[in-house]
Amino acid sequence: MRAESLDELKMAFDVWRSKKRHAREAVPDGLLERARRTIAVHGLGPVVRVTGIERSRLMGRRNDLHNRRRADVAAIPSFSRVALVAPTAMNRPFAEIEIPTGVKLRFFRETHETVGFLSSLCGMGGASR
Repeated sequence: MRAESLDELKMAFDVWRSKKRHAREAVPDGLLERARRTIAVHGLGPVVRVTGIERSRLMGRRNDLHNRRRADVAAIPSFSRVALVAPTAMNRPFAEIEIPTGVKLRFFRETHETVGFLSSLCGMGGASR
């Protein structure tokens, strides 16, 4: 695909503006894509001047994709450490949770916090019984 000149891009935006039905009509996606491809050749500044479109709108998809990738990476912890104290007496647990990897959590004391935790798991669909 050949690189579009700034004059051709300006002409395309002028034609679109002359045919708009109302002042707040959205820029067609194809026209924005042409502008984004032209940025790679001529740079952001000249394309902004020629098109009259804000920098953030021209770079919007790239920034959204970058932020989405950063959010995905930040959402996955590398590890978690939980310090647990073994029960003093070998009572029967009042609740047990098993996750798909096979790890089991057993609760031996029915406190307000454990009941709240278990009810929140059930509310999220994380418990089967």
